[in-house]
Amino acid sequence: MDDFERHGIGVLSGRDACARALRSPELTSDPGGGSPSVLLRDGDGHTRVRGVLREIIAGLEPLPAPVLAGIEAVVAGLGSSFDLVRDFARPVAGLVTSAALGVELDDAFLDRLEATTANLDVFGGADRAGQAAAFRLAVQLSRTPAGPGGLTALREAHAAGRLDEDELAINAVVLAHAAYENSLNFLACAGLELAKSGPRGVRELVTAVCPARYVLRFGPDGPLAVSLADGLPFGLGRHACPGSGVALAEGEVALTALAQHLEPGCEVGDVEWKTHPVFHGLAKAVVTRSGNR
Repeated sequence: MDDFERHGIGVLSGRDACARALRSPELTSDPGGGSPSVLLRDGDGHTRVRGVLREIIAGLEPLPAPVLAGIEAVVAGLGSSFDLVRDFARPVAGLVTSAALGVELDDAFLDRLEATTANLDVFGGADRAGQAAAFRLAVQLSRTPAGPGGLTALREAHAAGRLDEDELAINAVVLAHAAYENSLNFLACAGLELAKSGPRGVRELVTAVCPARYVLRFGPDGPLAVSLADGLPFGLGRHACPGSGVALAEGEVALTALAQHLEPGCEVGDVEWKTHPVFHGLAKAVVTRSGNR
């Protein structure tokens, strides 16, 4: 919250107030400047780009069999001691992101993806390295051969006149980052909850964890950080997360398998948290299964 106040950003909390703000026609996601990102615009441009992205996401509903098998294989390969981030959440999130893009992703790409700044750091504008990483990813994706999936669909939408050049470049990164970062953070934090407290439902966990804690809106009184942590993990209104169904399905498969792997108990150590003001996530958490301590 202090990070926001330093940049003159107000903070809104409380579920009812935040729900009204997210639905309010008086608040916009557009900070001005004509961003091509679907996250930073409203009106017809937002509706058009969101429609393209929603078509891509629909291709993962339900999750394809190879993705399901890949998630189960990640969990089956966990040893008696493992890092919830490196060994569980990262490969699962990588699998789903790869399927969303239609591109094989290696560890180097995931490293670069984690270095990007969501919304191009609109909350403060200070992370130049993150913005540069996002630009490099846009260039890399523009040169990457792709099979069936999101990257090919974005290119086809551009060829059909549904996206311009800038929208094609930036929203490829938006799609990759949204599919990866939020899944990575949610799965690791939810896995920690399972390790500490035992089985819980995925919908309950996603609300409790809420990997994206705030969204930014602009109104007559200036910028406003609207909390999603009061029971609104996927947002509401015209900017509600279009991939919520995929996120829940991914979590259901991965966390159900993980809960079975953790039985009959475990211990957790070396817990380290990320410090981003918006994205809530683990940097590290080592789980040791019962009988292997």
